[in-house]
Amino acid sequence: MPPGRTPARPPMPARQEAEEHLPAPRAAREPEAKLTALEQRILGFESRWWRASGAKTQAILDELELTPEQYYQHLARLIDNPEAAAEQPAVIRRLRAARDHRRGAR
Repeated sequence: MPPGRTPARPPMPARQEAEEHLPAPRAAREPEAKLTALEQRILGFESRWWRASGAKTQAILDELELTPEQYYQHLARLIDNPEAAAEQPAVIRRLRAARDHRRGAR
């Protein structure tokens, strides 16, 4: 080979060449966003059963330090969050069913 020339790269098989342009495997991608501590507390709180709505309202204020409006706004967002469904599937199914029932009654 003459000086100054680099050896030619041997031809790459077509399959290997195509694999170089594939996206990174799922494990190498960024992990999905996880639930915040507050969201986890809300899901745990919602998994409990309440005999009276007044007791639940007071517990929202005392335990979570949220107004009922803030609590239900967070909860409405969590209902459609896939991470919440993975963490508390039974709670999310119950909440979705209640929401769908209310929508159907309108």
